[in-house]
Amino acid sequence: MRTNQNYTFEILGGFVMSNNNINIEYLADQIDIVCWNEDELYNLVTEKRRRAESIAKNYICSFINIELGFAGYKNYYCTYAQVKKYFKDHGDGLQKVIDILVNYINEYRKIDLGWKV
Repeated sequence: MRTNQNYTFEILGGFVMSNNNINIEYLADQIDIVCWNEDELYNLVTEKRRRAESIAKNYICSFINIELGFAGYKNYYCTYAQVKKYFKDHGDGLQKVIDILVNYINEYRKIDLGWKV
């Protein structure tokens, strides 16, 4: 496995609007949908020992890694540093994405889905 900043940027580029800023809400929703439907990532929510912010950051990179695979870059992964750089170059907003995901995670943790934690 290796990383390539350009591939990471290509995936994130799909969420950039005409004003060169990332569509924060849409990206957060897509991350939530994909990660909620992946067993391994879904199970992170049940680990109440882990901070929701840590899980949210993991979700962002995991989402991009899944999208890299869909784009044909199966042996590549993103780094959080690449994600931070891309957001900095496109109107920032990374913390807003994290905040939205943290809210989702906290809401999921309140729902009794029969989890044994």
